[in-house]
Amino acid sequence: MLKIGDLSKLFNVSVKTIRFYEKKGLLKPAEIDKYTGYRYYDENNIKSLSQIIYLKKIGFSLKEIANFSETQLIAKAKQLENQIEEIYKNLKQLNLIYKNNKGEFIMQNFINDPQAIGKWERVCVVEEKEEFLSGKYKDQKEIFANFKNIYFLENGQGYWCFSYWSKGILKFFNIERPFEYEIENNLMFLTLFDKYSNEKTGVAVYRKVDNKIYTLKEISHIDNINVPFTNDEKALGLWKSVDFIGIEKEFNLDNKQWTYDNGKMPLTSLSFLPDGKLVISWIDNELSNQKWTKNLVLFDRNGKEDVACHYEIKQINNKSYMYLEWKSGDYTFGGYITHKYVLEKIS
Repeated sequence: MLKIGDLSKLFNVSVKTIRFYEKKGLLKPAEIDKYTGYRYYDENNIKSLSQIIYLKKIGFSLKEIANFSETQLIAKAKQLENQIEEIYKNLKQLNLIYKNNKGEFIMQNFINDPQAIGKWERVCVVEEKEEFLSGKYKDQKEIFANFKNIYFLENGQGYWCFSYWSKGILKFFNIERPFEYEIENNLMFLTLFDKYSNEKTGVAVYRKVDNKIYTLKEISHIDNINVPFTNDEKALGLWKSVDFIGIEKEFNLDNKQWTYDNGKMPLTSLSFLPDGKLVISWIDNELSNQKWTKNLVLFDRNGKEDVACHYEIKQINNKSYMYLEWKSGDYTFGGYITHKYVLEKIS
């Protein structure tokens, strides 16, 4: 059982807000002590509050939540799908705008290039195309090493670190100037540019593997998340993120590795419930409901980019810490894991 203050901290909402939901009939304490007046909340209350906050987050009014039905959910889902589709269209147009080395904004309209579509395999990275053609070249193995394969999807669609492509260019997500490519005899010569100076840094050489029109799902590494639930008493309870570290690094209480966003990490807390349900709190008070089983946190992303993240619990200075591997797009599209969250057990 949780007191109202504990429930407030779990969901990062005020006590006043919880009392307001009670007044509106959306939430009812599992027990109110008749002598002290203390309110106590159980697992069902946690689920109810999680649903209230989630539905409110996606646009439901309190009146709609009070009379929540499947019909309303379907209507709201359709409304959100239309909004998301429109947002994606706008994002695609925005991604087609970039600044050239003269500081001019360029609008890049999509031009198809059938010979680019398909899978490409990394051969090497050299300083100049001519160096490779001479047959005497040294592969700069550390450059573009994570992109062993790249895919050109239909209609200029981007994925992972690539925002979009059009004939002759491939746009990397955090570099203003698009990479330029040319194709000769099933070889692609991709000119790379520095993200700060826009200067040329080398030429990545790729060999054509096939001409298949791939979908995002086909090029994604998707884990099996249909794993039966096995309880883990050590995991039950609330865990708060305290650091985000390299996958090969060790956590140091006195030397935190996460230094961005004023110390705030995207994933702020995890609440492991006894029935395999998991409440995740993200930055800006966003909540999501997922599942867990012993040693695994299961992220269901509607069949797209589903991942099973392994966790390990360690004792440091008489406190429990959870190391949770973090499978981002690097894992989904590159097949490797770069970081893990460290969470401290709160209750």
